[in-house]
Amino acid sequence: MTAERRRHHGAPRPLGAGDRVVRVPRRVSMNLQVETTLARRGPFRPGLILITAFASLIFLGTVLLALPLSLADGQEPDLLVALFTATSAVCVTGLTVVSTHDHWSLFGQIVILALIQAGALGFIVGAIVIFSLAGRRTSTRERLMFGQHIGRGEPGGLKGLFWRIAIFTLFLQGVGAVLLFLRVRGDSAVENPHWWSIFHAVSAFTNAGFDIEPGSASFARLVDDPTTLGILAALAMIGAIGFMVIFDVIRRRLWRRLGLESRIVLTAMPALLIVGFVLLLVLSPDFGGAVPEDDVGLRANAALNHAVWRTTGFSTIDMGRLHTDTLIVLIVLMFIGGASAAVTGGITVNTFSVLFIAMVSHIRGRRFPEAFGRRIAQHSVMRALAVVGLSGVAVLLATVLMSIAERGSETVLSNLLFEAVSAFAVVGYSTGITADLTVASKLVLIGTMFVGRLGALTLAQALVTREHQPLVRYPEEAIKVG
Repeated sequence: MTAERRRHHGAPRPLGAGDRVVRVPRRVSMNLQVETTLARRGPFRPGLILITAFASLIFLGTVLLALPLSLADGQEPDLLVALFTATSAVCVTGLTVVSTHDHWSLFGQIVILALIQAGALGFIVGAIVIFSLAGRRTSTRERLMFGQHIGRGEPGGLKGLFWRIAIFTLFLQGVGAVLLFLRVRGDSAVENPHWWSIFHAVSAFTNAGFDIEPGSASFARLVDDPTTLGILAALAMIGAIGFMVIFDVIRRRLWRRLGLESRIVLTAMPALLIVGFVLLLVLSPDFGGAVPEDDVGLRANAALNHAVWRTTGFSTIDMGRLHTDTLIVLIVLMFIGGASAAVTGGITVNTFSVLFIAMVSHIRGRRFPEAFGRRIAQHSVMRALAVVGLSGVAVLLATVLMSIAERGSETVLSNLLFEAVSAFAVVGYSTGITADLTVASKLVLIGTMFVGRLGALTLAQALVTREHQPLVRYPEEAIKVG
C-alpha cells in the first residue's frame, strides 16, 4: 500500500451519482452517548438519589425539631418524637405522637410546614440540589428517571417543569389560605387566623394531614362547618389528582384530546369517591357518635369529606370508635391512594385502574387490556403487579413487626393493620394508638412511612444498576392459574 493510499485509508469517499444517503436517527446517537457517559462515570443508581434526598431532609428536620427553640413552653426535647414528626412531615403523612399545636412552638410549626412543602416537591428539588453540589449535569437517562416519578415520560427540562409545578402549587395554596382566612378570621377558637390559614392550606394541598388544632381531635369542632371543610377537601382533591394530569387538562381542555393516563385518573378518582361515600354512609350511620344519626346533612358531609380525605388524614371523627367494617373500607381506600405523580401515597389510582382494566379485559375474553380506545402496554401491567405485590408485603411485614412489638398490650390486630396501611399510604389516619405504641413499633412506622413515600418498587429498583435485557428468549409454556 503506497503512502498516499495509507494516508487516505479509511477516509470516506465522495458520493457518486448512484449513491444513497442513509440518515441515522438522532435518538440512536443519544442512546450511545448516554451509555458511554454512564460507563465512564461508573455504576449509577438513580433510586439512591431519591433515598438520599429524603433521608437528608428527615435528618435536617430531626435536628431542627430537637432544638429547644422548636418546643412549646414546658415541653422537653425528645429525639424519637423529633424523628417521628420529621419523617411524617417529609413523607407528607400526618401521623403524630404529640399534638402539633400543644407540643411545638411557632418556630417548630414553621419547620414542620417547611418539611411538608419540601417533601411534597422533594424529588425534583433533591435531585437538582444533589447534582448541583456534585458539579455535573444530568444525563438523558437520569432525566428520564426523574420524569417518570412525576409522570413525565420524555427527558424534558426538569428545572422548567419544577418551576411550573412550584408556581402552580404556591398559587393554589395561596388561594386556599385566603379562602380559609375569610372563614376563620372571626373565630375565637383560632389564635392566629393568618398562620392557621397558611398552615392548613399547605397541609391540605400536599395531603400531609397535619393540623394545629388544640389537642388531638383534628377538625372535630368543624363538623358542622361544611364550607371550611369543603375548602380543605377541594385542596386535598386537587393535590391527589397530580400535577401532570392537571397540566394535561389545562393544555388540551377537551376530553377526547386528553392522554389515556389523564382519562383513567379523571374517571377512577370520582368513582372511588362515590364508592367510598356510599359505603361510609351506609356502614357508619353516626360515625362513632360524632354526628347525630338522624341528621342526614351532617352524615352526608362527614361521609363525603372522609372519602376525599382518604389520602390526606384530616378527620372530624374519632377513628377509634368506628366499627371494624368501616375501618376495612378505609384501609382499602387508603391502600389505593391518589394518582401517580401526586403528593399522595398508596399503590396509586393508576396502578389499581390498570389491574382492574386488565381483569375486566381478561374476563371479557380480550387478549390485551384496553381502555378508551387504547391498548395498555404489557410492561405497565407487569409494573402494576410488582407495585401491588411489594406494597402488600411491606404492609404485612409492618403489621407483623408491630404485632410482635405490642405483645402483652391490649392493641387489637385491626388497629395495627389500620396504622400500618395509614403509614405506608402516607395518609395519617389513626385509631388513636400511635402515641401509646412501643418504641419499636414507632420505629417500624417511621420505616413504613419512608418506604411508602418513596414506593416499595422504587426502593427495590434502587438496588439495580441498570436494566438487563436477556440475550436468549426461552420457549413459552402455560401454567394453570386459579
